Amino acid sequence: MISFLRGLLVGVGEDAIVLDVSGVGYHVFVPSTVLEQLPRVGETMKIHTYFHHREEQVQLFGFQSEEELAFFRLLLEVSGIGPKVGLAILSTFPAKQLERAIVTEDMMVLTRIPGIGKKTAQRLVVELRDKLLKQGLRVLPITYAYAGESAVPSFSEEANQSTFVITAATSSEVSPVVEIGSTEGNEAGARTTALDGTTKEAQNEGQNKALGEANQEAKRHRKNTSTLRQRRRQPREEALEALQALGYSSNEAKDALIELAATTESEASVEEWIKGALRYLARG
Repeated sequence: MISFLRGLLVGVGEDAIVLDVSGVGYHVFVPSTVLEQLPRVGETMKIHTYFHHREEQVQLFGFQSEEELAFFRLLLEVSGIGPKVGLAILSTFPAKQLERAIVTEDMMVLTRIPGIGKKTAQRLVVELRDKLLKQGLRVLPITYAYAGESAVPSFSEEANQSTFVITAATSSEVSPVVEIGSTEGNEAGARTTALDGTTKEAQNEGQNKALGEANQEAKRHRKNTSTLRQRRRQPREEALEALQALGYSSNEAKDALIELAATTESEASVEEWIKGALRYLARG
C-alpha cells in the first residue's frame, strides 16, 4: 500500500522514527541497522516501507533498501514469525549475513538472535533455504583474467546462480608473444620501413631493442603461465580471493581458512573451502 516515504526526520525512538511527509507524521518501526545510519533530525530521508494491517492494528515498518525489505517479507512467510520478530532478526544481523547462515544451515548463528530458539531456527532453514537458492542468492561467479603479473577479478551475475564458479584464463587466452626467429617475427621485421631522416644503423638499433623487449615479454609470458597453473592447483588460494571479492578483509578470510585447515582435507574443492569459510565468518 505504501512503498516508501520521503520526508523530514523529526523524531527518533528506541525502535522507530517519525517522518514528516507533507505535514503528516508517520511513525515507522525500523531495525537497528537503520537507526545506526540516520541523518540528522530535520534532514530529508527516504525509507522503504512495509504496511502491516491486522484487525485493529496498523503499523509501518521501514528499511534502508528494497533488498532488505524483500528479505523482511520473506521472513514473514515463516510460520511463527511476525513483523516484530522479523524486525528483531534484522536488528541482530544484516540481511546478507542471515542469508548465508540460512543457506549454509548455520544453527549457531541463527540461535544467537534474541527470541529465536532451535526450533524456529530450523523452520527458517527448512522454509527459506530453497526459496533463497531458487530466487538466486546474490553470490557472484568470479572469473579471473591474468594480465601481466597480477590477477584482476571480473564479476558477472546470473539470476539463478547460487554457487561459486571460479575459472582462470588458460595460457591460450594470454596475448601471444612473438618469439625470436619465428616466422611471425621475421615477417614483422621484413615489414619494418624506415622513417624520414632515420639511418639504417638507427633502424637496426631499434629492431634490436624491439627484439630484446620481445624476449623479456616471452619470459614474463612463460612465468605467468607457470604461475597460472600453480594457482589452479590451489583451491584454498582461490577461495581466499573469492572471499575477498565478496567484501571480507584479507585478515578475515585468512583467519577463516586457517581455522578450517585443521578439519578440511587438502584435496577439498574450492566450493567446500568457501562454504566452510562462510560458516565460520557468519559466527563472527
